[in-house]
Amino acid sequence: MLQKITLLLLLCCATILSQAQTLEELKAAKATLASGQAAEQAKVDSFAAEIAKLDGQITILSGWQSGFNGVLGLNFGNSNNWASNANPNSSFSNLSIGLNAFANIVKEKSFWRNTFISNTNWQSLDVDPDDDEKDGFLDNRTTDVLTLGSLYGLRLNQDFAISALGDFNSSVFNFLQPGSLDFGVGGTYTPHQLPNFVAVIHPLTYHIAFPADDSPLETTGGLGSKIKLTYNKKFKGGINWSSNFGTFIPYTQPEEGSDQAQLFEYTWINSISFNVWKGIGVGINFGIRQADFEYDGTQSFSTIGLSYGF
Repeated sequence: MLQKITLLLLLCCATILSQAQTLEELKAAKATLASGQAAEQAKVDSFAAEIAKLDGQITILSGWQSGFNGVLGLNFGNSNNWASNANPNSSFSNLSIGLNAFANIVKEKSFWRNTFISNTNWQSLDVDPDDDEKDGFLDNRTTDVLTLGSLYGLRLNQDFAISALGDFNSSVFNFLQPGSLDFGVGGTYTPHQLPNFVAVIHPLTYHIAFPADDSPLETTGGLGSKIKLTYNKKFKGGINWSSNFGTFIPYTQPEEGSDQAQLFEYTWINSISFNVWKGIGVGINFGIRQADFEYDGTQSFSTIGLSYGF
């Protein structure tokens, strides 16, 4: 009897030891497979990244690339005998429209990049219901910005090109009153490692300044350097940012006391959109500008509202 019990215990111990050894072997095999899987996955991820990069280059070189982002803000309000209001009987309306678009064609030996920026706001406020002379909905503009640019380049290599630029700054409704127009040639830097960045340096640029009708200054022009930087970036979470900076630096200054305009100017315009659903989201446009022939100081504008982009 004792021998049978001893034999049974020995069999149980052997079985347990066998299972323990098998379990360790399974764990070791799993670790080996997991290590191999990680190595292969790293190769797959590397191939996927290279394929995505090549797809982007193929898309760029295959033809015209274009994009559009718009901001729309619309508000209406009315108060009728609401005693706690500062203006118990009043009505207001506000409309904001901002457009930011581009159309580019990039080839192995050349490129042509075009930009369009426009921001216009209207606002109306009526605090006297008995006044028969009322402003219309679109009578009072609070912002009016129009910027156009066209850049053509012939590549020296994948990063540098000789180029020609036409650049225009004015407004939609007060066209060239005031405004400025540039034509120039020089070089453009488009780093292949940062495909959405473009730096333009044109040391031979002719700049024309158009003052407003009521300005004592005269329309004038002169030679100088044009510098323009543009950058577009898409971030995770549906956030898009577009930045456009341009400046003209004249080589000569007008004589003191003359009616000629000071030609130095710069403009920096940014557009940020937050995609919420199928291209619809919230958009913010803002910009600063200095142009002595328009205003002796810094100008600025900002717009926020619903946005749509594609």
